[in-house]
Amino acid sequence: MMMRKLLLLTLIITLVGCKKQPTNSTFFTGFFPNSKDSLVVLYANDTPIDTTFLNKDKNFTFSLNIKESKLYNFEIGGKYQYVFLEPLDSLVVYANTLRFEESISFSGKGSAINNFLLSQLSNIDIQSDELKKYHSLPPITYKEKIDSILIIKKKECDNFIKNHPYLSEKAKNIALVSSIFPLYKEIEIYPFIYQDKNKNLTNHLLPSDFYNYRKQIDYNNSFLEYYRPYYSYMVMYVNNLAFTKYTHNNSTLVDLNRELGFHLEKIKIIDSLFNKGSLRDNLYRNAAYAYIFNIQEHAQYQDYFDKFAKYNKDNEHKAELDKVFKNVIALQAGQIPPDFDLIDTKGSLTKFSAIQKPEVTIYYFWSVNQRELSNLIFNRIAQLKSLFPNVKFVGIDIGQDKNQWRKRISENQWTDQYHSINFMDLSQKFLINNINKSVIIDKNGRIISAFEDIFSPNLEKILLYKAS
Repeated sequence: MMMRKLLLLTLIITLVGCKKQPTNSTFFTGFFPNSKDSLVVLYANDTPIDTTFLNKDKNFTFSLNIKESKLYNFEIGGKYQYVFLEPLDSLVVYANTLRFEESISFSGKGSAINNFLLSQLSNIDIQSDELKKYHSLPPITYKEKIDSILIIKKKECDNFIKNHPYLSEKAKNIALVSSIFPLYKEIEIYPFIYQDKNKNLTNHLLPSDFYNYRKQIDYNNSFLEYYRPYYSYMVMYVNNLAFTKYTHNNSTLVDLNRELGFHLEKIKIIDSLFNKGSLRDNLYRNAAYAYIFNIQEHAQYQDYFDKFAKYNKDNEHKAELDKVFKNVIALQAGQIPPDFDLIDTKGSLTKFSAIQKPEVTIYYFWSVNQRELSNLIFNRIAQLKSLFPNVKFVGIDIGQDKNQWRKRISENQWTDQYHSINFMDLSQKFLINNINKSVIIDKNGRIISAFEDIFSPNLEKILLYKAS
């Protein structure tokens, strides 16, 4: 994300000004009538390649010289949307930015495939919710249900292609992927959920043709490597292969996400299946973060880091991941926690190191911008305070509005409260991927645990042992 922002800043400086529109161009234009943001950014994969601004009539235009079909995405006001463009297309997008997902639509040359992709992506969340109902079904029944849905989705895609005979092969391919890969992903998820629900090892129960669709998949399609349905499937495919291998070798029911062996299997699987390139690098990046955010205590972290490094000497995310691994080491039990800037309730600037307590202390996070979740966190803190009166509790707001934070804390009885003024710095140092995170510090200012969820029952076990 930081690299994307730096690239974007450079691009804006370079491109602002008049742009000549060459002949034989591909045009991508749009109209966002009520947008408060004027900057529109066009990305190829994860890299910004062009920028423009809405004019006084809320219109924008990109003129591109492309020789082959390409998948882009554009951003306005923090909203992202895929755009499939082919040479000489003249595509127009419209969206009410206050209701972006519900209102967006395409017209002009190239609109048919883009509206189809849009309809498929918008159905993913609805479809996923519906499919969750099938997770408790036995494997044979589940496969029958999924196969019937696949038939419908394939027919829908076939009809679309039949009605648009001019579509290129890449357009047909991405249309098919948008239709059926979300279902393939659900099939890969099923063994995890079924085993968890039924407390029974799953793999020996699956029919022999359960994964037959895998034979038809191109696992190294560089054109689709940044397309969400394709990439999300690949993530779950790797997870499921590691799940199958690990449960076969261990034959016991465990929480796989907490097992080092499961994460080590993923490293080997990615290497065996994916060629060098962005897809492989992104899958390794995903695997690394899955390890970091699921293994609560990293006693064996060096084993994982060493094996990961063996396969990732040229990974495009190496600098980022090296920094993350370094931060993991800095958060181990017994270490002095990293420092970061805060504001106290009087508005004075202070640092985390300056607010340490002479007692065992839980530092918990919340956000004035996430009221419902924050209320659950406050209720949890009240529960813990009653159970452990000798433990101190300190809240740190990671929301964006310090004035709203001051107003909120003035309305209630609180523990000690502070506001983070640089969440990016804080989140990187403490590896915060959600606000449920807590950090437990002992009376000497050293880490007891920096990886515990505030709602985890294991928190009580730690406090019983450390605060007694």
